[in-house]
Amino acid sequence: MSQKIGEVLRDQARTLEQNREVRNKIIEDVIISIKFKDNSIHHVLPDNLQTRNEIINDVLSYKETSKSNIRKMLEYEIGQLETEEEVKDKTVEDYLISLKFTDKSIHHVLPPNKEIKEELIDDLRAYVSDVKAIQPINQQKAPEKIVLHNRQAIGDILTMTCAIRDFKTTYPETKIGVITTASHIWDHNPYIDHSYRDQNDVLKIGPGYLTNKSNMWNLHMCNAFRLDIEQKIGLQIPQGPIHPDIWLTEEEYRRAPLIDGPYWIIIVGGEPGWTAKTYPDARWQSVINALPDIKFVQLGMQKHPYKHLNNVIDFIGKTEDRNTGIRDLFNLFLHAQGSLGLVSMHMHLSAAFNNPCVVVAGAREPAWFTQYFGHQYIQTNGTLSCAERTACWKTTLGEGCKNKTENNLPKCVDTIEPEQIVEAIKIYYKGGRLEYGKKIPNTFFKNISKQAKTFSVPPPPIDLNQEIPNMPPDLKFGGASITDRDWEFMKGVIEKYKIKTVLEFGAGLSTILMSEKVSKIDTFEINNNAINKIHKLTKPPSTIKLWDGKKIRQSEPLEKYDLAFVDGPSGGESREFSTQIASEHANIVIIHDAGRVPEREWQKKYLEENFKMTSKGGHRCHLWVHNDVEPIKEEPKPSPIIEVAGRPTARMVTTCRGYGGSERSSIYIMKMFQEKGYYVDLIPTGSISGEYGKNIPQGVSVKNWIDIITPTNILVMYCSDIIWNFDKPQYMEVMDKLQAKKKIMVLNYQLGGAGKVPWTFGWNKYMFLNSTHEEALIKRLPDAKTKILPPPTNLTEFFEVQPNYNLPLRLTRVSSQGDAKHVIYTNDMIKKVWEIDPTIEFFYMPPRSDTMDHELIHKFKRNEVPIPEFLSKANCFWYHLPQGYTDGGPRVILEAFASGLPAIVDNHSGPKDRVDNETGWKCDTQEQYFEVIKEIIVNPTILKIKGQAAREKAKKEFIPERWVEEIIE
Repeated sequence: MSQKIGEVLRDQARTLEQNREVRNKIIEDVIISIKFKDNSIHHVLPDNLQTRNEIINDVLSYKETSKSNIRKMLEYEIGQLETEEEVKDKTVEDYLISLKFTDKSIHHVLPPNKEIKEELIDDLRAYVSDVKAIQPINQQKAPEKIVLHNRQAIGDILTMTCAIRDFKTTYPETKIGVITTASHIWDHNPYIDHSYRDQNDVLKIGPGYLTNKSNMWNLHMCNAFRLDIEQKIGLQIPQGPIHPDIWLTEEEYRRAPLIDGPYWIIIVGGEPGWTAKTYPDARWQSVINALPDIKFVQLGMQKHPYKHLNNVIDFIGKTEDRNTGIRDLFNLFLHAQGSLGLVSMHMHLSAAFNNPCVVVAGAREPAWFTQYFGHQYIQTNGTLSCAERTACWKTTLGEGCKNKTENNLPKCVDTIEPEQIVEAIKIYYKGGRLEYGKKIPNTFFKNISKQAKTFSVPPPPIDLNQEIPNMPPDLKFGGASITDRDWEFMKGVIEKYKIKTVLEFGAGLSTILMSEKVSKIDTFEINNNAINKIHKLTKPPSTIKLWDGKKIRQSEPLEKYDLAFVDGPSGGESREFSTQIASEHANIVIIHDAGRVPEREWQKKYLEENFKMTSKGGHRCHLWVHNDVEPIKEEPKPSPIIEVAGRPTARMVTTCRGYGGSERSSIYIMKMFQEKGYYVDLIPTGSISGEYGKNIPQGVSVKNWIDIITPTNILVMYCSDIIWNFDKPQYMEVMDKLQAKKKIMVLNYQLGGAGKVPWTFGWNKYMFLNSTHEEALIKRLPDAKTKILPPPTNLTEFFEVQPNYNLPLRLTRVSSQGDAKHVIYTNDMIKKVWEIDPTIEFFYMPPRSDTMDHELIHKFKRNEVPIPEFLSKANCFWYHLPQGYTDGGPRVILEAFASGLPAIVDNHSGPKDRVDNETGWKCDTQEQYFEVIKEIIVNPTILKIKGQAAREKAKKEFIPERWVEEIIE
């Protein structure tokens, strides 16, 4: 098909006039959806909302059925379309027409190509935001639970976070799950349930409703998903802040920058294939060249065809890891001074962190729809004849954008010169918000989650063909049938209680599956068609009998069954009698759809008195066991002794999101297990950062979370901040099923749920970095076996350092977490030290970002030189932390001691346990730090005395092999 609009629709009008079914009917209204050769789609919709809804609800069901006559109506629409600049000259690929007649009948003309038909219908659904629900907003009752679904690009998902925040803030009782691309955007988000993705509660949402009105309504796209939800479920949701809502843990927020700043991020491309959304590579390079005082970091996807620029840090392809890529992006943007690119993902992330941002836009989108406050948005709306009154939303050149230049660029973009972009960046420096060569800390971002809640990937769905080969394709999990998780739960009940006979209400997939697992199943069904369909698929001696939903015929008396499963008749109000009969003829009952209001009423009426609900499972099942049933006594399992390739096994369970002290400790423990001859596997509690992944010892096997319940000799849980999640489903569902001969819990951060959540009781040993946390756990678990050890650290290189103890005093500080561990009054403290002795020098790797410049302050970037070499430059280590900040180890004190440096530290948490009077000084106040420095200046020989004592202590006490010895003993 290669005709223009008028030709195509006039041909279709003639065809319809010859159709006896519709030719004499009077048309009420029409929907036309056209797909063009350039892959764009255009819709014509009725003005009357009720008529629109009725037609689209009918077309969404794929029915091939059925103002003036047909030709007159279509001629009117043709005339309208032939004058629309956006589509009048395009070549039609195929189309959909839906006609509603005054007799209320509806007739559809659908493309013969199934893929095009589904594409048009999907696009129509998105265009009108699922019109079956678009109606005046008058409902005020929020759903109890909902799963919001969208599979668009990362930029769209970032704006979707605004809607979830606003929804949950307005209706806090609603349980919200999400199914999206780029799922780690949602890590640690407090507004969602990270494990909740019940397919029966899914609502597909998108930005289409507002996008299609963007030329008329001056609303920002951060409203798009919110408005779509409003329309679909009939709720008023007040607008929240206009920026994406992402969350970091404290560990992520304090994580060292992946790239030392200050720097700007540049992303030169957009969606591949969108030729109308571009800017020339040479001009991007001109911008870079014109700003030599600014470091640029180029991001992008490796597979995209965009140029790698010169004079930038090339980070293309380095944020694509499916587990860590998104979180690495957040780290890069958190520490960036700003970002530069097209209308794309970068501007959304810059808005989330309130970073400066320069956007090269042209005239494709209305500026009010995509510009964030504080961004320099270079647009040409209203400057061209094709964008005089509205933005075009074209995606391609040729059949899309006609107004292109000899450079084969959209004119709206070609008119933007590199000098404009350069000036847009410079204005942040002229205005004083940024300073060349100086990293300005991000003080805006406040979304710091106290609890790490990783968006976990659910276990893979059960393959029905593995359960029952040759299962008919129309029988599948979900919808009106049980889900795969329901079946997992039901199988578990059948196996645990050794079920042989089943009474079932409601024939379906469950009938077929249970007939394979039990000796006999008798099913009662009210629908003859269902009986005929299911009966031939069940395994004899199963029976399926017709009933009226109320009484079992006297000619079919019921026996006593091991199990009753209530999943019918259809509709909860109809299940009273099936629930009653189940309670009378079985001592174990599973109620499906158990959370619905009617089912709750029937359970209370017929089960609560004589049964106990022992568990909930699957997606929507409740298990009731009669009070007369003896509890199942689990057979005690022998302690597993597992070997792989002839070696005993050890398992490390830990967070791998960053690469700070705790992560390095877990790596070192795994290495020591290997040296002891163990086969080691690693089970991450969430995503694995790029840095951690690079340092996993060769030979360590990385396993999935579900593998935590497989047998092993030793299981070490190096907890870090996952202690806040101990009562969450990720842990509650598996931790009491561990099969380990020995379980060791390392509480290196805080206690969290340890000693409170039941599965944390009774571990073989609890290990700590300091006495404060040990004492706190013993109050919770008086009989706990405990051990305190300094962090496992290889100090070999540090023992080689030869410090110079002569004055001047040279104070040093190493930190892996940026500003987080430095006091905000660092500069004032330095000045007061100089009042004692103006020759004192300071060495920082790295310093606090706002540390003043001075010839006696030596600033090093993070890991700019090896730590032993850095420590050799000083003769005393000092470690003053911000108020309220505790440090479990810390390993930097171990390294300083091994280097022969005495330490001045805060008198709390880990430092208190590491430092004594022979090796340094412990201070309760800032003033005490100054008193210690005065003491050193008066008696500098104390540096050598305490420094040598510190090294001896490191040799005798800081022995990392003791960790594995304590674990294995």
